[in-house]
Amino acid sequence: MEKKKINIQTYHKIMILSLITLMVIFAFVDFQLYENTKTQTMITNSILRTLGGLILIVILIGFGEQKILKFKNVWKSLLIMIPAFIVSVNNFPIIAFLDGRAILTEPVYQVYLYLIECFSVGFFEEIVFRGILLILLLKKFKNHPNKVLLSIVISSVIFGLSHIVNLFYGLSLGDTMLQIMYSFLVGMLWAIMFLRTGNLWLTMLLHATFNFFGQVMFYLGTVNHRYDIYTVIITILFGIFAALYSIKLLKEIDKNPVLDI
Repeated sequence: MEKKKINIQTYHKIMILSLITLMVIFAFVDFQLYENTKTQTMITNSILRTLGGLILIVILIGFGEQKILKFKNVWKSLLIMIPAFIVSVNNFPIIAFLDGRAILTEPVYQVYLYLIECFSVGFFEEIVFRGILLILLLKKFKNHPNKVLLSIVISSVIFGLSHIVNLFYGLSLGDTMLQIMYSFLVGMLWAIMFLRTGNLWLTMLLHATFNFFGQVMFYLGTVNHRYDIYTVIITILFGIFAALYSIKLLKEIDKNPVLDI
């Protein structure tokens, strides 16, 4: 039995080292497979984040936390998450697109590549911020009377602040601060959805769709005057509804926790 345990630990170490090696190769070796810079960037970013997520999954399994990765209560979880998915879809400049103010300028195949990249972002970041950080905070504050709310807020603050790195990628201070604020809010929404359903994979899907609908036209096209009066009103109404719905779910999490932490 002891020998089997050692073999499993060795296997995990080999897996982690192999995945890290692949990450280093893709990060520092110039695989110029495509002339189009955006295509190359999206493929490379998708591979790196996917490998990073796989490394974290192996680590979670090694620590016996595979229960966090169970794909459970799919249909029930989807129903619970419908309002959050509506928020994701509304992140697309729908009215601007219908009015011709949002136009796709890059090839259609890049839309699919960008969708894959968004899935890789959701995959990696949800493991980090909800699957690991949020769970660690819940364990740390397990005796605190408001452990769920406190853990959600702190993990979401850290998630929001992590976007400050975008300053180094050319994003303006104002746009970065705006991204930090809405990342904090959606981080809370996704944390609540995860704790209410126990399904991290669908939370990854929420993250991916929010990023995709919110950025695809800006990254692969042009958008003029996104926030017309109708878009602003609809966004505010959906935001209020999502906030009230999240409060309701938060109360349910306190009364009937889905995750055994």
